[in-house]
Amino acid sequence: MAGNGNNNKTVKNMNKFFSLLTATIISMTVFSQEISLKEQALEKFKAEHYYDAINLLEQALKQSPDDAEIYYYLGWFNHYNAYDSRPLKGYDYAFSERIFEYLDKAIELNPNYGDAKYFYSAECGSLAMNEMQNYDAEKVKYYYELAFKKGTFPKWLIEYGKNMLAGCGENAILFTGGDADFNICSYLQICENFRTDVTVIPIGLTDRPWYVSFLKKGLENTVRKVNINLTEEQIMDIRPFKWRETNIFINISPVDRLKFALPEDFKMEWTVMPDLQSYRMHSKIEGEEATRRTLLSPQRAILLQIVEDNFTERPIYFSVGADPSFLGGLEEYFQNCGLVNRLTPIKTANTQYQIDVAKLEELFKTENITDYKDVKKNNFPRISGAVVYGYPFVLLKLANYYRLSGKENELKQLKKLYENQLKIGFNTEYEEYITKELEK
Repeated sequence: MAGNGNNNKTVKNMNKFFSLLTATIISMTVFSQEISLKEQALEKFKAEHYYDAINLLEQALKQSPDDAEIYYYLGWFNHYNAYDSRPLKGYDYAFSERIFEYLDKAIELNPNYGDAKYFYSAECGSLAMNEMQNYDAEKVKYYYELAFKKGTFPKWLIEYGKNMLAGCGENAILFTGGDADFNICSYLQICENFRTDVTVIPIGLTDRPWYVSFLKKGLENTVRKVNINLTEEQIMDIRPFKWRETNIFINISPVDRLKFALPEDFKMEWTVMPDLQSYRMHSKIEGEEATRRTLLSPQRAILLQIVEDNFTERPIYFSVGADPSFLGGLEEYFQNCGLVNRLTPIKTANTQYQIDVAKLEELFKTENITDYKDVKKNNFPRISGAVVYGYPFVLLKLANYYRLSGKENELKQLKKLYENQLKIGFNTEYEEYITKELEK
């Protein structure tokens, strides 16, 4: 009888377990149904399960074939999978056509879908970069023209690109922060023949050997070449390099020596910090305490190379949107010239060289910011804020200069320009902050 009692107890426990398991499964099923397929896809994308995210969106499309947002996400996720994750096995131009189809449909369903247009231009830019590898100037131009015809370069962005390039000196090198500022500058140079003397370089791509080789060779009537004193073998062997904090001394031009009143033997001193770190413990010589090995990334190594090889010959600039993590401390040497910063041979903080007043005054002429307000009609949320906020940010620098210099009339005119042309109700909180700063 005791044995039967134990058996009954075991059966009861098993029944409780299966009841709990069934309830859990039902609960999970109900929960997953409450979360839409689109929301599940976003969670998969965040977790970097790109194929799962795309498959969920394809399922969602069957349920909602007229949902512009699903098409947008499909275009975005496929674009990201192709270019921003690890190499995509089986990638070819047919894959890119599918991305265009998704984004085309999103724009067809919602003609004002700014972010869908942004990714359309990003896809065109990626294909243009592919054609740079093939040194095919006609196809490079074709993809930038395609982006323009699709409306992915609105008036406010074209104006921004022109103002960036106009801020650069003759025959300059301009490092841009990302594809938004790089693509608009490339379009203006290649399709509108605007400021073709400037070499525009997306700083994030300087870790790619093919692109470094491309910059060294240039592309006739498309991209002006850059001096890079490395052999082709050295370029193809670009990799992380063993590195510790090191001071590098860079020659400067006679023009800069005169402009900044520097002695004959003066050289720019740049403390180049390592930007990668290994878990491997390492001591360089016998008896030295072991520390984690630090490395110079390919991107920073090539930035250093380009600065060293060109600083005496060509002025070097960085867009104001360039991420500081890419700059390696060079921002201490920047002189603001509007929507770009010029690299100088000296640290400019608390000196007369912090801003180029003439360049800022040129930027804030009424005729140079007539299309700024177009951002309200053609808003591309992924980039609009970062791009258009550059103007007020720079305007405050000029206002501060006027204030400290006692130039009250000029300050009043600048405030008036801000109220009439830049305070457009795009972001009221930010605009009120700028207004208060101008009133100080």
